Amino acid sequence: MSEREQQKDLFTRRWRGVRLPDPKEHELQIQVVTMLRWCLRPDVIMRHVPNGELRDKRTAAKLRAMGVLPGSADLEFFWKDYWENSEGSHTAFAALFLELKRPGGKLSEEQVAFALAVRLAGAEFEVVTSVDQAISAVGRRHLIRPDVEVCGRRWT
Repeated sequence: MSEREQQKDLFTRRWRGVRLPDPKEHELQIQVVTMLRWCLRPDVIMRHVPNGELRDKRTAAKLRAMGVLPGSADLEFFWKDYWENSEGSHTAFAALFLELKRPGGKLSEEQVAFALAVRLAGAEFEVVTSVDQAISAVGRRHLIRPDVEVCGRRWT
């Protein structure tokens, strides 16, 4: 759901609510990456695989031959997960694949297949439609530094 802003009508001089446009996916991703660059734990790897831009046929063929995977998530996070239980302490390599969509956006068939594949492999896949949802998805996995407050809370 888009936000609203007050705007004064040029002719009637009355204030009215105007719907702000939803950000484009690449604008949303740039906002998320900008925030996460300063608040992620230093041991977390965050990356973007540039699969989606328009390319000429020769470049597209070369990238396919190099292993480009259709449907790959917009952002990927990798970290080492630590936990303790009655059997002792454990570590595991963990991964989160984050797909950013505009509000109301749908996953393509390739993205649905990719999400299923990474979940079957034991990784996590999540779709978000706002900066707050993206920060929350990363924060719930304790990937944000505990000394930083992001989106109004500390993610400890």
